[in-house]
Amino acid sequence: MLRKMLFPTDLSENSFKVLEYLGDFKKVGVEEIGVLFVINIAKLSTVSGGIDIDHYIDEMTEKAEEVLPEVIGKIESSGIKAEVIKPFPVGEPVVEIIKAAENYDFIAMGSRGASSFKKILLGSVSEGVLHDSNIPVYIFKQDVVVNSLFDRVLVAYDFSKWADRALVYAKFVVKKTGGELHIIHVTEDENKTADLRLMEESIKAEGIKAHIHVESGTPHKAILAKRDEIKATTIFIGSRGVGGVKAMILGSTSESVIRRSTVPVFVCKRGENE
Repeated sequence: MLRKMLFPTDLSENSFKVLEYLGDFKKVGVEEIGVLFVINIAKLSTVSGGIDIDHYIDEMTEKAEEVLPEVIGKIESSGIKAEVIKPFPVGEPVVEIIKAAENYDFIAMGSRGASSFKKILLGSVSEGVLHDSNIPVYIFKQDVVVNSLFDRVLVAYDFSKWADRALVYAKFVVKKTGGELHIIHVTEDENKTADLRLMEESIKAEGIKAHIHVESGTPHKAILAKRDEIKATTIFIGSRGVGGVKAMILGSTSESVIRRSTVPVFVCKRGENE
């Protein structure tokens, strides 16, 4: 289920945050990591004056060739097979990441977690990948620190097919690691409580340590509050993957959680034909 991981990097320290959790990835069955560096020429359109594109490509290629062997060495020392995807694609990072992702089970990447209005409006590479990807995307913030990713997994659940998918992945990782599974449902409808209790008993019957939390209020605020209360080490959430400027201004529950979370967030996306 999570055997092949795509790791996009821009060679920044922020992007290397993902590498701090190689042991956790191995525990849940990751066997192979593809390391992707995109030579981003899209940003050159914002630079005034003449740019020697060929020189820029050569310069970035040389830099990647210097840095990536150490990255490969670190991954392989954890017992996971690794390879750099070559030739280095040249173009717009989001487009190239989505293209490469066709051969992988999920994407794990760093995010600067921009909070200014301008950056939220325009988006970042991680936000672009989140909107366009058809496979799960695992987002790691630069300031996130957890000892073990899957000790206490919090799943945001709203009975949608996207939430069902997030729950499947969450159950998979806690079964592999022996972690706790916490499921939060935010609603004003008391009739859902009985369904959730039945779900809890069914999950416990699988040998999983499961806890159901029914809360009211604004969904993303309730999810983040529960994260703090139970000291969740990661959040699993479903997303319809709606893009466009309107969605980025107004935000969705998943986007709000991702932007404000102090732990990594695993986002389960729609299928290709959904």
